[in-house]
Formats: sequence, structure tokens, C-alpha cells
Amino acid sequence: MTGRKPIGTIQVDVDELWVYYESIGRRPPPGSRAQVYQEGIPRLLALFERFAIRATFFVCGWDAPAQAAWLAEMLRQGHEVANHTTWHRTGFARLSRAEKRADIATTHHLIAAACGQAPVGFKSPGFSFAADQLAVLADLGYRYDSSILPTYYAPLLRGLQRTLSGGQVDPSHYGRASHGRAPLHPYYPDPSAPHRAAQSSSRPIIESPVTTMPILRLPMHSTFVLTAGRPLFDAGLALAQARRVPINYLLHAADVIDAANDPALASYRFLAMPWASKQLLYEHMLRRLSQTYHLIPTAEFLASAV
Repeated sequence: MTGRKPIGTIQVDVDELWVYYESIGRRPPPGSRAQVYQEGIPRLLALFERFAIRATFFVCGWDAPAQAAWLAEMLRQGHEVANHTTWHRTGFARLSRAEKRADIATTHHLIAAACGQAPVGFKSPGFSFAADQLAVLADLGYRYDSSILPTYYAPLLRGLQRTLSGGQVDPSHYGRASHGRAPLHPYYPDPSAPHRAAQSSSRPIIESPVTTMPILRLPMHSTFVLTAGRPLFDAGLALAQARRVPINYLLHAADVIDAANDPALASYRFLAMPWASKQLLYEHMLRRLSQTYHLIPTAEFLASAV
């Protein structure tokens, strides 16, 4: 607790537009700019300063060398930089343990080189989680993983995305339906059933699951709210308060860019929306979160929450 506010954390997945192109099987247009870093990051940093939020930015190693100045600025402003893999590969859970390690380690070193300090947190692309990544993270000296989305509706979400995008969706995307039984608070996962807490707290890696709506377990992070509207966020936050959930709220940096000027990305509704049409809702989310929780980087949050 800080004053009368419980602690919480905000995480930002910094997925540049090349991630969204690759998810629909396309290459970014030649000469396309780093719109998420050029528009989204400065806008988010300004919003976080306005609402007294310190957050955790999960970045891809592929972007780290070119965007080192922005990573340094995140740290300068009191935020945390964490590992979101190198290439944001679809189906990360289905990679071999050696492939996972190589991918995570590559970004580990790229972030360390760009920031002058190594990351201690990791998140899989698309919540594509496999238990063996916990051992990989422990071997590399990580403190936490944040790859589990505690929802029963992963199969339904994959079907919905498949319908909207008109393409294929990896069977590990959004995780497993069994992850809906995971705690809504940080915990030490059982390696044989990571959606359950281990009997002993001696496990080296903490799982910090992204918050879903208590009871219903509906995803309520920003990209879903931008599609479904404010009632989803308000109901989710009210239930989190009522159930005393130490919130781990997920944003995407691409949420706050101006509309991506390419019809190929139209299936991502939040990318097709101009910032002016999202701004009031986004500010509402950040205002309410900051009024309700003392929001700090995930590593600091876990030091007090576990």
C-alpha cells in the first residue's frame, strides 16, 4: 500500500508496425517509418508524466539498437525496460527450448547494450506461453515472466481474430483455456502446471499475469477496450477494486499512434483509428487507474506484491 492506494503496474508492449504486418503474413512497405516509436512512445511518456505513472515497456530486440535513445529516455523518466523477444515470433511457445533461449538471450544483450543495464522481466509475444521458458528465464537471471493471460476464452479469441484478419492464427496465441484458472495476482508457478501456484515459494521466477476481469475472466486490456468501449474497462476496474486485485494493466504503444495509413492493417481496429478518436477514452483509462492504484514498474511492484 502507498497511502490509501494499493500498488499496481502498467505494462506497455512496444510492438512496432512490422509486428502487425508479419502477423498477417505481409512485409512492411519499403521505407516505412517506425511510427510506434516516433509517435506512440513520446505520446505515452507525456501521458504517464501527466498522470504520475511509472510503467514497464516490453521491447523487441530487433528495434533496440535503432531506438536506444528512446529506451534510455524511458529509464531516465523512471520507467522499466523489459524483454519482449527479438522478432516477436508467432507461436513462440512451440519453439524448442534452445530456440527460446537464443531468442530471449539475444534481446537480453541488445537491451543491456542500449540501456546500460540488463532486463529482469519477460513477456512472450501474443501470450504464447510454454512452461519451459520459466527455466530459460531462471538460467538467464530473470526475476519475472508476464506471459500468461488468465482467460478461459483463448480458443474463442483465436477464432475471432481469424475471422477478422482473414488469415491463420497460431494455436498457441492467447495461451490455453486452462490459463483461465491462473491467479489474478503475482505467484510462483508450478512448472508442471504453470497456471497453478507452486507449493513452495523457492521457485526463482515469479509469474505476473496480465489482469483480466475478475470472475468473468474477460480480457480488459486497452486494445480490447478500444474495440468494445468504455463499459468493458469500467466494469473490469470496478470488479478488480471489489476483489482487491493488484492490477497489472496492459497497453500497446501502437494504441496511441495516429491512424496507420494502410488498408492492409484495417483488421486491427485500433490501428485504423486516429488518435483524436481514441484520446478521451485512453485518458479516461489512465486517469482512473492512477486514481485507484499507485502505479510503479513491474519489478518494483513484485518486490512488494509477492
